[in-house]
Amino acid sequence: MADLFSQLLEWRRAEANARVLAKIDPDFYAGTAKFLADLRRSYEVDLRENPSGRKGELSRQTYQRASQVARDILEARAQKLLSAAFQASVGGPRDLPNALAEERALFDQLLGTLLDFRRSTAPYLEPGPSPPPPAIPPATAVAPGPPVPAAPPVPRAAPAPATGPAMAYVRIVQSTRPLQVGGETVDLREDDVLSLPAEAARLLVEGKVAEPLVTTTPSKDR
Repeated sequence: MADLFSQLLEWRRAEANARVLAKIDPDFYAGTAKFLADLRRSYEVDLRENPSGRKGELSRQTYQRASQVARDILEARAQKLLSAAFQASVGGPRDLPNALAEERALFDQLLGTLLDFRRSTAPYLEPGPSPPPPAIPPATAVAPGPPVPAAPPVPRAAPAPATGPAMAYVRIVQSTRPLQVGGETVDLREDDVLSLPAEAARLLVEGKVAEPLVTTTPSKDR
């Protein structure tokens, strides 16, 4: 056990000094888990037999230090795996020197997740044409039924002839302010001849603003 603890210290030192994954024992994860489990059982037995004994306390301290060293190695390698997976997702190399089997599986999983994320959220970052739209299944043919008789045409009423108000012709004899006739405003200037609704013409004549004209063809229409 002491030899494995020293080996963990060496692996941590190598991992901290390397930019890529350092070379460690292929059985690192399983061997370390077994080593720490044995250490824990050992110090628990020693402390039960002699709670105040030095042997149990030394075993407990060794277990705590070994656990921390193993954690440092794992976290350093995990950080390198994350960085390598990201670089590979943006076009970097996918080779992973010194990776253990468990780490290679994690790398492939991380890379796949990153690639799926890019394709689903930012397809414009991926080279190549856009994927074709999903095919629409053909419609199911339906056997034709008996013809439906056409409905008889509904007679339409003839449009009523358009009628408008009676018109009258007047000549303006006195310029005055504009007059609102229907939806239009008409300027009233002296000697103008206007065609107006009969009621409007009557009011102008009674107000001595215009005089009536009796003609068959208006000489001037405004």
